[in-house]
Amino acid sequence: MLFILALPALAQSPTDRFFPTDRQCYARSYTDAHLADHPAQRVTRMEVRPDQAAMAPYLGLWVNLTLRGVPGGAFEALAQCENIEDQLYCTMEGDAGAFSLTAAKGGAVLLSVGSRGMGFENEVGFTTLERDQGDDRSFLLRPVACR
Repeated sequence: MLFILALPALAQSPTDRFFPTDRQCYARSYTDAHLADHPAQRVTRMEVRPDQAAMAPYLGLWVNLTLRGVPGGAFEALAQCENIEDQLYCTMEGDAGAFSLTAAKGGAVLLSVGSRGMGFENEVGFTTLERDQGDDRSFLLRPVACR
């Protein structure tokens, strides 16, 4: 009987589990101690939030990040995501790469940089997170209220 009661939760898509409302966001700010232990990590903060203007059947997500050692520091990009098995697979606007979101413990999500990296822009220029270089390949993001 317990197994039957658990089936609806298992049947939820990644979109429904990770973003049950348009006010569900995920973020992480890295401490100075963490960054000192990971000198090759450039990301100091990352946030993922739903795009209110996205068109079904895709979920639109804004990815905002702050980098150390980069003029302007703050970057953002828009991605369109779709459910693929137990993850969200997201392609970034303008052929700027891709990433996936998978479930992690405690309601968190793991953002993994795609094979082509992830490209971002700000007023000063562009930057890319590479999948095969540095410490900016995956990010454990915790649930937060959207700003």
